[in-house]
Amino acid sequence: MKLLITIILFCGIKSYASGFKTFVPKENGYVPVEIKVEKKSINNICKFLSYNSEEFYTYNDFDLKDNKIFIVIFKSFSNKIICVLTEDIVDSIEQKDVDSYLVNFNFKDDFNSYDIESTLEDGVKNRSLSKEFLSEVLDIPITDSDSFIAIEIGYELHFKNDILSSYNPSDGLNKWTKSWKNETPERYRKYYNEASRHQTNDTDILKELNTQSDAFANTPDGVRNEYIKFHTSNSGIVNYKMLLVSHYNVTINIDEFKLINKGRYELSNEFKDQGNYRRTTFRVNKGLYTFDEKGKFINSYISN
Repeated sequence: MKLLITIILFCGIKSYASGFKTFVPKENGYVPVEIKVEKKSINNICKFLSYNSEEFYTYNDFDLKDNKIFIVIFKSFSNKIICVLTEDIVDSIEQKDVDSYLVNFNFKDDFNSYDIESTLEDGVKNRSLSKEFLSEVLDIPITDSDSFIAIEIGYELHFKNDILSSYNPSDGLNKWTKSWKNETPERYRKYYNEASRHQTNDTDILKELNTQSDAFANTPDGVRNEYIKFHTSNSGIVNYKMLLVSHYNVTINIDEFKLINKGRYELSNEFKDQGNYRRTTFRVNKGLYTFDEKGKFINSYISN
């Protein structure tokens, strides 16, 4: 069994599932289903059960010892179970067995904000998410409209011929800010409050939040990054965007700089000659940032 688990981990959880029985939910229990496919992979099992690759996700808990259940497969965007995979020797399972296996399952962690947007993106690309399926998993009544707002996931979904064709955030938050809000609400609250203290409208608050969360997602080692000490304010807020600009060759123009640092930057130095040559340097925390006369970023350095 341990060797089989190792093989599955190596080959990829969606590509290998031979040697197991499949049970599907029915009324208050689960019934076995014979999967008639040449290769018994998880993708093929779900395809046999009429689900494409964007319509499901898998959950497994290898920390549970001696459990006859091996994998639970859910409908995307929900905690609705498609099927349960067990060892071959299992003759039957009950709801209590599934509940016991899912003791550590947390829907918002196991199908998080990144998974939501990635699945929508793949669904649009592959034309694989129908209005009927999304209405079911998101508990939204089907209408004749070509769009609806899915409040639970924070997106407005658009359809063409009843297939998802595009989407956009209904709350203005990108996937990384949604991740903060759903999975690390204390971090979201801190950055929201910081932006609210300096920005004058909701649009700019959202722009600052989205900029910082995206920068955080691209910061090597995250909260353990070696340069954080140079980009932390007196209130303990780390400016991840300026950290990337200072140390990882990320560029920024003067308009974005002034927007996301509004009320927190100060003029450090300004040089100009009789022509059009000008260099303006601003300070944010311990970083100094120089722009030319057209607002193009020139360079940065750290100063105590």
